[in-house]
Amino acid sequence: MKNQVNSLTSTRAVAAIMVVIHHFGYDVFPFSVFPGLFHSGNIAISYFFVLSGFVLYISYAYKDFFYADYLKRRIGRIVPVYLLALFLFIIVALCFYNYTISRDFIKQILYCALFIQAYFPNYALALNSPSWTISVEMLFYVLFPLFLVIEKKHIKIFISATVIFFLLSQFIHLSHYHPGIELSKEGEGASFYNPLIHISQFLMGMVGGYLYHKIKIGKPKYKFLPPLLFAVTILLITFRPASISYHVGLLDPLFMLFIISTAINDPKFLNIKGFVFLGEISYGIYILQWPVYKFLESVNTNHLHIPHQYFFFIALFILLFTASLSYLFFEKPLRKRINAIKLKGEISRGMEKAL
Repeated sequence: MKNQVNSLTSTRAVAAIMVVIHHFGYDVFPFSVFPGLFHSGNIAISYFFVLSGFVLYISYAYKDFFYADYLKRRIGRIVPVYLLALFLFIIVALCFYNYTISRDFIKQILYCALFIQAYFPNYALALNSPSWTISVEMLFYVLFPLFLVIEKKHIKIFISATVIFFLLSQFIHLSHYHPGIELSKEGEGASFYNPLIHISQFLMGMVGGYLYHKIKIGKPKYKFLPPLLFAVTILLITFRPASISYHVGLLDPLFMLFIISTAINDPKFLNIKGFVFLGEISYGIYILQWPVYKFLESVNTNHLHIPHQYFFFIALFILLFTASLSYLFFEKPLRKRINAIKLKGEISRGMEKAL
């Protein structure tokens, strides 16, 4: 089975744009007609976490790899654009939003640059606030080979642990979640952003990858499943009771089934080149949204005065254009260069093969 499923790549674009709408455009028509859905666009982050576990599993579970080489490729995938977005946000903050270079500001930069901001409740949303999820992803990347070893040797224990972590994370999160009541920074950080509370989401994706590989190709594919599961997900989000939060993955089992069924069926319309390209630039859409939008918002507020209804779509188009340029001329070339770096383990392995 192929490691990259284009239809899943395309779904990343939908998830990234949902997060952008959640942050900046949920009150804009036509999104304002469905406030329950688009104001909850941050739930797409849970989808990213599950998809991350799934993709890494199908990419690495059935081949040998060096830990250092694996980390090098993960760094090449996320670090360059992450640091670019952080740099751009710092420039925008200092030049357009009256931030000052204080000790706390330097501390925020340091935490973000080291990918550890999500561990500190007061700094989880520091600076380029969407980057807290990358802090979480870095934990996933570091632990993935260990998770894979456990899964290979004790699959029943692995699945049981996933279920336990899932139930425990829901209990912790929902016990802190009270609509209309503002949590303390410590409570919010521990129950919303701390990487440890999101581990079950990544593990759920790995379980999905395991199930995907276990399904025989000759079995019925149930082509109706992806659209059906998508529709059910949309309905559950749209009509979510106010007392329930999906923030740490309550919908993850549904996301896992959707990912498996989409990977199996690989719908043709999701393989359209334009959709796949949007999926490929989705990381840029997500991580660059804050500096790009905040810069444009400042320009609009001080000079252009375009009504929000129209400004959002202009800003979204510029964000897509910026993410495209970033992907083609920064992210992709730099990733290739980083991936091409030869580490000691790779050099030794090459010499052994030659001998």
